[in-house]
Amino acid sequence: MVEIKYDLVPGEATVLQALKNSDELTASVLAASCNQNIEVCIQSAMMLEQKGLVRLENVVNERDALTDEGEEYAREGLPERQMLSILPVSISEAKKRFSEKLVVISLGWLKRKNWAVIRKGMLTPTASAEEIEEGEDEQVLTFLLNKKTIPKAYKKTIPELVKRSLVRIEEDKTRIVSLTEAGLKIASEDIDIDAAPEVAMLTQQMITGCDWKKVKLKSYDIHITPPPIYGGKLHPYERIIREMRNIFLEMGFTELKGETVQSSFWNFDSLFQPQDHPARDMQDTFYLNSTADELPSCYQTVQAMHEHGGKINSTGWGGSWSKEKAAQDVLRTHTTPITIKYLAESPVPPVKAFCIDRVYRREAIDPTHTPEFEQLEGVVMDEGMSFTNLLGYLSEFYHRMGFKDVRFRPGYFPYTEPSVEPEVYIEKLGWVELGGAGIFRKEVTEPLGITSPVLAWGLGVSRVAMLKLKLLDLRELYQSDINWLRTSSVCLHKLY
Repeated sequence: MVEIKYDLVPGEATVLQALKNSDELTASVLAASCNQNIEVCIQSAMMLEQKGLVRLENVVNERDALTDEGEEYAREGLPERQMLSILPVSISEAKKRFSEKLVVISLGWLKRKNWAVIRKGMLTPTASAEEIEEGEDEQVLTFLLNKKTIPKAYKKTIPELVKRSLVRIEEDKTRIVSLTEAGLKIASEDIDIDAAPEVAMLTQQMITGCDWKKVKLKSYDIHITPPPIYGGKLHPYERIIREMRNIFLEMGFTELKGETVQSSFWNFDSLFQPQDHPARDMQDTFYLNSTADELPSCYQTVQAMHEHGGKINSTGWGGSWSKEKAAQDVLRTHTTPITIKYLAESPVPPVKAFCIDRVYRREAIDPTHTPEFEQLEGVVMDEGMSFTNLLGYLSEFYHRMGFKDVRFRPGYFPYTEPSVEPEVYIEKLGWVELGGAGIFRKEVTEPLGITSPVLAWGLGVSRVAMLKLKLLDLRELYQSDINWLRTSSVCLHKLY
């Protein structure tokens, strides 16, 4: 049998000697036994692991701990227990005794635990507070508060307390170091330790002062695969946004920026959207408890257009137009108020402008919807602009974004006519709609003093990003997955 000779450096030999009389040690105990910094000790152990002399194992232990809110309720009682102590009581009176948050929480749990019912506006207990025994959830909170072990029978209550944000699960990560059979054999023998210190790199001082003769160079195994090195780069979504921005800048467009909070006038009314339109309902729009200081001077012509069609051959929407409703502030539901305000302030052609920014809508979060997302808005105002020019601009943009096949389907929007919905063809998915576009109606441009045709479009940025990044869930664009960020491609032109 060929005897394997191990070339050990002082740090490695020290670790072996510390493990000689122990089956295994935690990293912290091992470092203390070696009288070394824990990082240095672990590095030596990792080198020994490569030589097959020790084993390294990561052990994760979970333990239950109270959150700040959980600790408060452990001392003062759960909301439902505190409320139970003052029953019977009216809801309004209860809100005078406790915070509104505590009252709201307690109502649900009193009903769930069948501790109380509401009769004629009064919260009435099903039994007295003394008769209702302390529940397992309350006992668990007490155990944790007093740093006592939770009985096994009560463990099933922990998930419910975690859902209530009263208990959190903490992880204790421990690294265990133990000897292999070969390591035990070496540790049992006299280890020949080279007294010369080990260094990984020669410095200029070592070379000029001849100190390199007194040190031992750390050996390297050229067959070991080094860890990957990831270069710095932009977030994939940010790269796509910048790519879109650069395309329009190269096409001669001016980029616009504007306020997140807009008046309903610029967000809806200036775009000839009726004040009773479903899109303006609370379930679609984030309304704020504020109003615009004043409306622009053109509001009267916009009002006339809504009520009876103004001075053009239009019937308008009829009814009565409310100045107060137009002044109400909203979180912008699209970026069109930025571009339409720009056109109203600069009505002299030619104008080529775009805005790429975040918008907000009351959307339920799912794989294809989020309450806030990015939109790309663009306008072109000039004499002689036609529907053909609109299709040309959009085709050029999508081709530059890497989409080979582009088509347009007829669409409808309150503020453009004719209107289209651009679509691109994706293998395995078919035709995918990516936004809306059209030519502003006279009902939009005439009240603002705009006399030239205006091409306009609003395109979904996140939907383009999902296609280019091959994602199935919109939420993945905002995830904190460092591995995905590291391995995502820098070049995104190839589609499926």
